Amino acid sequence: MSQRRRSRDSLKRKNRSKMAISQLSSIIHSPQSFPLKIRNVAVRDTLRITKRHGQRCEPNLRIMFCKVCKSVMSFGSDSRIRIRKSSIIITCERCNSKVRRPIRR
Repeated sequence: MSQRRRSRDSLKRKNRSKMAISQLSSIIHSPQSFPLKIRNVAVRDTLRITKRHGQRCEPNLRIMFCKVCKSVMSFGSDSRIRIRKSSIIITCERCNSKVRRPIRR
């Protein structure tokens, strides 16, 4: 009987973590509603939740922040995007970290 409850508890934890990630992603995606400091805190919390619970962020959310310096990247001011033959290179201007992603065709 205790195994059933553990299974239900882990499902509840995963559902709560998914809800938390979706709420934090809505904060990250709305720069006009929240200041930069709050959005950076949301990025930090999102990274913590994804590591702790083994959940993944949405692909369009992953390119919105830098995993090295844990800050929001505003394309054009805080980051640089270059497109090469087979990949997209995103560079964070704060910490100079580079992320290479393949171009999906």
